[in-house]
Amino acid sequence: MSLVSNTVPVALFGLASLGVIAGIHEFSQAQTTVELERIAETKAVQTAALQQEREAFLASWNQQKVEMRKQEAAAAQAAMIAALPGSPKKGRMTFMMCMGCHGLKGEGGRTFKAPRLSGQAPWYLQRQLTKFKEGVRGAHPSDLQGAQMAPMARMLRGSAIDDVVAYIATLDAGKAPDKGKGNATAGQAGYAICAACHGASAEGLEAQKGPRLSHQHGWYLAKQLSNYRGGLRGAHAADLEGQQMAAIASTLSDEGAIADLIAFIQSLDQ
Repeated sequence: MSLVSNTVPVALFGLASLGVIAGIHEFSQAQTTVELERIAETKAVQTAALQQEREAFLASWNQQKVEMRKQEAAAAQAAMIAALPGSPKKGRMTFMMCMGCHGLKGEGGRTFKAPRLSGQAPWYLQRQLTKFKEGVRGAHPSDLQGAQMAPMARMLRGSAIDDVVAYIATLDAGKAPDKGKGNATAGQAGYAICAACHGASAEGLEAQKGPRLSHQHGWYLAKQLSNYRGGLRGAHAADLEGQQMAAIASTLSDEGAIADLIAFIQSLDQ
């Protein structure tokens, strides 16, 4: 047999082998691609599952923190009420004559221009009721709401003021106050002077005799600032804090400045 005849089968066999190898390689690549896709899909599923678990954990943890804050707030409120001189039980009966204007839960109402009472510091409520009772507040003939409050306060005798304040301290309005329409950003600079007495978060500072401003209706804050500017409030010689407020309110250029200041105060509500 010649050399050529022997070489041809070998060459054909070699080509066939190369074809097989190429086929195996392509198959292997295809299998590798499928496997990589499967691994990627599995990883994506696992990642999504882990993300869901993480989100569920964070939601549960945040809910626990909310509940803890509620419990802490409730405990603090209970301790505060227990320390008050008045009786909430007695004050509940007295508060019945306040409900018509201030609402069942002390939430206030625009119809009678009555402020929100729930959430306000007891020391401030006690002080204002005393001022109404003694004619220090509500004496100006143009202060119609003050003229309504003064005779109501004069009906509170003995421990009645302490009692009704203690009852108000138990109330939760359960809804957000009415918002104003000013520009909070524009009002931020103006609040700097207010923070000294009312606190950085408008929480009120008893040492400075500054009441809580946060969580109050925007229209009520606007009305009181207008009253201070117009001399309807803070004009009595015995109302030292009122005189101070009247002087500060006089620096507010117009109703727009008042609206902006109130918008910033309400942006502090937590």
